Amino acid sequence: MYQQRGFTLIELVTVIILIGILAVNVLPKFDGTASYEAHSHRAQLIAALRLTQQRAMQQTDSSDGYCHQLIFDNHASISRYGVADRLDCTVTSFAGWQPDATGFEVEDRYQVSFAINGKTNPSAITFDSMGRPITNASLANDCAGGCIINVQSSVETLQIQIESEGYVHAI
Repeated sequence: MYQQRGFTLIELVTVIILIGILAVNVLPKFDGTASYEAHSHRAQLIAALRLTQQRAMQQTDSSDGYCHQLIFDNHASISRYGVADRLDCTVTSFAGWQPDATGFEVEDRYQVSFAINGKTNPSAITFDSMGRPITNASLANDCAGGCIINVQSSVETLQIQIESEGYVHAI
């Protein structure tokens, strides 16, 4: 009598599930890192905005002179954001600046840039003692009614929204 050989249904389903898992995890890696970098920088920028906002809400004494803002600058091929000088909100230059917990320089190979409401940089977002975005007079940037920050890569543009009452989230 002839005996049939082949795969069982369980073996076929297992192989299909493994191929599906590999497809979901491995194939996007062949697309390059530009999209991944944009998502990473958006998450990091949200964290920096929230940290700056929390500092503004904790350091409410107006006599301390602290500046609670994040400056965005696309200088040459380097995009960066951070606090240039915590004691002077009129300083918008990153000369001699070293990135800290609220700042970051994007390497030019990632081709990621930032823009607030589509305006050219330098620009800034300043928070009041309630964590709300306010107008930055030194950069003529009005973020009091809320802002949209574009995180642009060579592949896509991601957005962060700051609501008028201070809620920071990705859209």
